[in-house]
Amino acid sequence: MKIKILSALIITLLFNCGKTSSPDGRAQLRDQALAEKIEKLEQKQIVILDSLQLLDKKMKVISAK
Repeated sequence: MKIKILSALIITLLFNCGKTSSPDGRAQLRDQALAEKIEKLEQKQIVILDSLQLLDKKMKVISAK
């Protein structure tokens, strides 16, 4: 009887040890999500800067006329 309870306890503990069950695992998941958000923001920033450069060129053409 004790062996069954101990086995069930060990199996339960093994299945409950995921990344979200420890502070370090949660921190890694959070850091990964933040890194992805930063990457997306950097990509958006590049697009915005390209658009600003294009607008600047158009304004220079208009002001030269």
